[in-house]
Amino acid sequence: MPTLVSTGQLTIVDNNDARPITAFIAANGPAQQIYTKDESTVVYTPDWASTPLVLSAKVYVGGAGAATEGSANLSNRKWSTDLSTSLGTGTTYSINANLAAGSAPVTYYFEGDYTDPVTGLVNHVVASIVVSQVKTGTNAVYIQIRGQLTIEESTTSTKNTGRVVADLIRAAGVDNTGVTYRWFQSPHAAADQVDGNLASVTTKYGLQDTAAANANRVGAIGQLQTGSGTTTAGITTANVPDGGWIDAKALIINETAVTDMMVFKVEAKDSDGTIYQAFFTVYDVSDPYDTKLVSTSGDKLQNGVGSTDVYPDVYYGANKLTNLASWSFTWYFYDRNGNRGGFVDTTRTAQAGGRDITANTTGTSAVFTYSGTAITFAAGDIIKCVKPDGSACFFEVASGTGNTVTIRTPSTNTWLTFTTFPAPAATTDFAPGGKLFVCTAAGTRTTAGANNNALAAKITVTGDEIDAKGRIVCESNRP
Repeated sequence: MPTLVSTGQLTIVDNNDARPITAFIAANGPAQQIYTKDESTVVYTPDWASTPLVLSAKVYVGGAGAATEGSANLSNRKWSTDLSTSLGTGTTYSINANLAAGSAPVTYYFEGDYTDPVTGLVNHVVASIVVSQVKTGTNAVYIQIRGQLTIEESTTSTKNTGRVVADLIRAAGVDNTGVTYRWFQSPHAAADQVDGNLASVTTKYGLQDTAAANANRVGAIGQLQTGSGTTTAGITTANVPDGGWIDAKALIINETAVTDMMVFKVEAKDSDGTIYQAFFTVYDVSDPYDTKLVSTSGDKLQNGVGSTDVYPDVYYGANKLTNLASWSFTWYFYDRNGNRGGFVDTTRTAQAGGRDITANTTGTSAVFTYSGTAITFAAGDIIKCVKPDGSACFFEVASGTGNTVTIRTPSTNTWLTFTTFPAPAATTDFAPGGKLFVCTAAGTRTTAGANNNALAAKITVTGDEIDAKGRIVCESNRP
């Protein structure tokens, strides 16, 4: 049975350069502040003038056994907001002033040069973080993620863990009153919830409630820490029920839960039943396998026209593998809003640019009428429907007859929801002027590797799939 050992991803977007090594900027607090003005009283939450926001550059360089953090070893270090004017040359930068009222988001960049000690090659590293402000009243609510988003492999029998906290932020600050949570590992379906029914949950995850005594605790894997912080119980379907909401705002992650990287989701439900969600990525910077995605046409598709071949380069430590025979690769697509979508099945769509949508009905059982030769649909298929304004929705098929296809509430592809991709609300949502595409099975693609042939595992990405921006994720499975 294949074993998943590495995951890589590639974002295709105008003017976005690929990073040669793992680099990012961490912050000691939320990177977004709330500006509230009540008559003449102005409040910033958090107030960076009193407690500066400290940005720390993290640059991980892969090694044969483990990755090391090497931001201090870079030459020509520079912080800036425009990739030109230097704000400093250290590995940290402090923002000690609040953003101006109504200020546009500010991107802070850290860059420097890493010289490979073996080959002498110089890699220019660029990392960025966006600092922004929400100008609003007391109704603004969002989830802010904080904590440890990187895990290194332990050299002893005691495994390392990371702790991630989800704060429900309101204008008045963090809300811990009556808030309950649900946590999910990728791909975020109901079966992926971190609960008593998740496979291997007791060896991969732990949970902590909002008790003050738990604020700085690392946490115990397989345990639910409650009350004073000293009370623990094993994760079971009784205290962490399948599909249930619990008072657990912190997720504890064992190093064995993450292979290279994993995207998690957290949901927070406040006392009036309103649900908020946020996604975050945890990296294992010490796994020896690393997948880098190469795009033969770069990271840009011109005006939605054209295509590019994307293939994986797999490294073991510093060595690139040339024999990928019996390896398999699973590819996923995420749209410009970060929502999982599907790849276009060009054979079944049978028309570049998609089929014209000539009519649509409304609701969760909407019917789409399309042009051209009739397509044979089966229940559980996925279609991509693009509105005249260019925004796309993915739907699960109930049935198809002639040149019509009927959608349904997703049951085969449970990562699809009408919340993420709303059902048609009006008969003019998609017609006239919209486009219809058939997607690949489950929305994914699977390729196989070969010996001395990097392109054997490639996929072709077209302008029909990239609507302004798209992210390609590849999971590498070792035999």
